[in-house]
Amino acid sequence: MSCPIRTGVIGVGKMGRHHARIYATLPQSMLVGIYDVDKSAALACARLYGCQAFDSLEAFFNAGIEAVSIAVPSSLHAELTLAALEHGMHVLVEKPIATSLSEAQAMIQVAADCGRKLMVGHIERFNPAVQTIKSLVSSDEILSINIIRVGPCPPRIRDTSVIVDLAIHDIDLVRYITNQDISDVFCVVPDFSLRREHVASILLRTEKGISAQLTVNWITPYKAREIHIVTSTKLIQSNLITRQIMVMGKDQLCLGGNNQAEPLRLQIEAFLIAIKQGQEPPVTGEEGLRALEVALQAEAFKEVISL
Repeated sequence: MSCPIRTGVIGVGKMGRHHARIYATLPQSMLVGIYDVDKSAALACARLYGCQAFDSLEAFFNAGIEAVSIAVPSSLHAELTLAALEHGMHVLVEKPIATSLSEAQAMIQVAADCGRKLMVGHIERFNPAVQTIKSLVSSDEILSINIIRVGPCPPRIRDTSVIVDLAIHDIDLVRYITNQDISDVFCVVPDFSLRREHVASILLRTEKGISAQLTVNWITPYKAREIHIVTSTKLIQSNLITRQIMVMGKDQLCLGGNNQAEPLRLQIEAFLIAIKQGQEPPVTGEEGLRALEVALQAEAFKEVISL
């Protein structure tokens, strides 16, 4: 049996704690340690998962860690990813890959120059419901996609908008499910004064003409994640939280809810497999760049309407 990969986590907030938990329990991983600017949070997490809490990034980068998850505010993704790559680490960075295209391009280039894997944490690809949906439409003609992703604003999100933080999930899903790039982007936001950055309605068109409507906000008091896909032979509806799928065509079929595999665990396993086998990770830096590019286009060309 091959030796486990020496792993680490930078940032142990809401998402980073889960990265640490999973690395600590996977047989192909040996969790070496974590770093967070909040020293008490780092110590608590380290005690929980039996690893070291490093006092500085320098100590973390010189601890012989081979693969790292970066789960920090989006504005720090590029800086910390570049540093980790330059210290010889493979990197799984949470989405969005960065906050600018130039940062993302630099990350991709440095990963290539250093011969290291760069994977972007577009976690919805690893949702078992999404995997089932992709299989259901693989031999069908997709006509349209409608995705709703709404809920209260997470208090941890302070450095980006609902488009770059939330809608980017669904921009990536449209590309992933259709296997097509996005050719056209149109975005409308209501004039809610200071809450304008919390609401968006985005219309996408893929390179082969599939339309997709994305509705996102940080205002609705309950969390919802729903996708509807119309094909030439059926209508597919799914709740991405419960993973229930309804397929309506000549017959009506209810699927899902049984596969409760944790998407983050599947994502991290895929990252480690890519390292072990010398393969491209399932969500490359280039794919993260493409999703960010569309999100930034939506932000740049959004139309504000008065209600």
